[in-house]
Amino acid sequence: MSLLTEYPLWFLLFCFLTGAAFSIGLYYSKGGTETSSRVLVVLMLLRFISVSLITFLLLTPLIRRTTRLFEKPVIAIGVDGSLSVGSSADSDMVKKHLNTELEKLTKELSDRFEVALYTFGQDVSTGLPKEFQGRHTDISGFFDELGQRYVNRNLGAVIMATDGIYNKGTNPYYAARKLGVPVYSVALGDTSLHKDALVKSISVSLQVYIDDEFPFEIIVELDKFMGKEVKLLVRHSGAVVFGKSISAFNDRSLLRVSGTLQAREKGMQKYSVELETQGDEFNKANNKRDFYTEVLESRIRVALVYESPHPDISALVSALGSSSKFEVSQLKPTALLKNDKVYDLYILYQLPSIAGISDLSKLLPGNSPVLYILGNQTDLTGFNRLKTGLIVNSQRKTMTDIQAAANPDFSLFGIDRESAGLIAEFPPLQCPSGAFETAALMDVLLYQKIGNVNTKYPLIMFFNLPERKTGIIAGENIWRWRISNYVQKSDFTLFDDMISRIAQYLSVKNDPSPFRINVKNRIEEGDPLEFDALLFNPSHELINTPDVSLELKNEEGKTYPFIFNRTEKAYYLNAGYFPSGNYTYEASVKTTQSLYDKKGRLSITPLDIELVNLVADNALLQQISSRREGKVVSLKDIPKLAEILKSRNDLKPVIHLQRKYDELAMKWWMFVLLILLLSAEWALRKRNGM
Repeated sequence: MSLLTEYPLWFLLFCFLTGAAFSIGLYYSKGGTETSSRVLVVLMLLRFISVSLITFLLLTPLIRRTTRLFEKPVIAIGVDGSLSVGSSADSDMVKKHLNTELEKLTKELSDRFEVALYTFGQDVSTGLPKEFQGRHTDISGFFDELGQRYVNRNLGAVIMATDGIYNKGTNPYYAARKLGVPVYSVALGDTSLHKDALVKSISVSLQVYIDDEFPFEIIVELDKFMGKEVKLLVRHSGAVVFGKSISAFNDRSLLRVSGTLQAREKGMQKYSVELETQGDEFNKANNKRDFYTEVLESRIRVALVYESPHPDISALVSALGSSSKFEVSQLKPTALLKNDKVYDLYILYQLPSIAGISDLSKLLPGNSPVLYILGNQTDLTGFNRLKTGLIVNSQRKTMTDIQAAANPDFSLFGIDRESAGLIAEFPPLQCPSGAFETAALMDVLLYQKIGNVNTKYPLIMFFNLPERKTGIIAGENIWRWRISNYVQKSDFTLFDDMISRIAQYLSVKNDPSPFRINVKNRIEEGDPLEFDALLFNPSHELINTPDVSLELKNEEGKTYPFIFNRTEKAYYLNAGYFPSGNYTYEASVKTTQSLYDKKGRLSITPLDIELVNLVADNALLQQISSRREGKVVSLKDIPKLAEILKSRNDLKPVIHLQRKYDELAMKWWMFVLLILLLSAEWALRKRNGM
């Protein structure tokens, strides 16, 4: 403990001089009175000490104290609360004894360690699991969570009770290695290979079109079925639409079954894959698996119109062709004029052009949406006359290299942070030089970046005008973006997805209704069902005064009524969790003008991934625990972990030195001392008649 002040030490001299001045000035003149000199000396001394002390407190002195804090090593115990643990051969023993044994272990370790209990599966929560119903197992997520919670803490070791089966996240071995502490694994589950036929995975298109034949591929695993025949059936609306007999060639066989189905009904269609077997099986829950495919009525018809060949044309066709949603026609302007077909979206590449067609009025029927792509051959004067929402004032008729910078506030469709970073690394486009003037109501996907300067000039923008939806890409050579995407990620996904989303947004017709509902039409079982609602008044301003109700109905006709919650200017509803199946919904709201309602359909796809594989992976647990002298133990050997951990010499408390500063004037005993000094002086004066 030490005493500090922000003023130099020689300031104490002023404190003593002040105390001396007060004491001498008050009592020196009383030297000739009847009061004894001894009493006067005591009074002078009391006044000197009290005044000097009060003056010293004006210098705001601080008391510095250094304390030692002993932090015990933390032992984090995590239990796998997933469905695979609760469905294994030893599940009864696990449910009966695991939590009890871990609670005993916690009590035995608590004298030397700080013990923290967690449950992991789909996410991480504190405490032991009450039931084993988790729909996912993310072991790496558990290690990552510990790394975040105990950063700069004395994490000593991790005890993990799991069957080693994970179906979400990364390989837990690397996550555990990054954590850097010993891991002790309690091996749960059964490693024995039982007689089992299971549908391991299904690959199929998520969206197809009416009357199309679409392929599927099913991977089946047959354990202990060598020489026996299993029948695979695919059902739709109760009827068998595909069947095939398969046989295992050894004790554990992976068989690939492929075929085609025909889309005969539009909307979300449910198909069931089922394995018919003879005899008993260890786990029949994985013999059946459902999948959903959305059957659309028609493809989005896109007319890609251009006058001269360019690598951009091929890049656009490839991007749109990567999705089955689009039907792309490449046309010259003369061919489009002769074609009576109406398209859902027109992509005009460098039109109007300098050397060719400048009048586009005959090319664009009605109010069909248009995506303009500007370039070196674009007639900017003719383009400015189109009233698209963008005017390019270019005097020099030259082109400039422009890179892209993502707009973080763009909301028409999603673009994640990683994609925005990749787009920033794309090579520059060739854009017209000059000033860009835009309409007020504009949505910018990408801004122009000139050198290292981010500008507010748009590079890719959208205008939702009364006449038509319009999109503009203000530069050519986007084929370089597609090549750059492949160089960065070894695929074209980012570029193709961006072009597809642009085309899909522009081709979707505007909803003129003042009441709108947004919901994903397909979610996984175990995810919450969430709705957003928007309501506009006659001035097209968002309001949320009236109540919005919603009625959800399942396939059996059971209804679930809800009322939306209000947000700042809109509505939100979290309807909770529902079992898999097809649902219909009807939302309604009554305003002073009218009664509005919206109807729709959605599907909740089953999530039975935890039951696909019930063979415990002890090899993974051994690999994780082999680092830093960890160990794999069984359920009955959990009590031995206390002795093992206490015998480790590297699990020791950490001593932290903590400095604390307190104001001397705020100490209660200083106040008491001053009162005693002043009270003693007052009492002595009264006693001597002063």
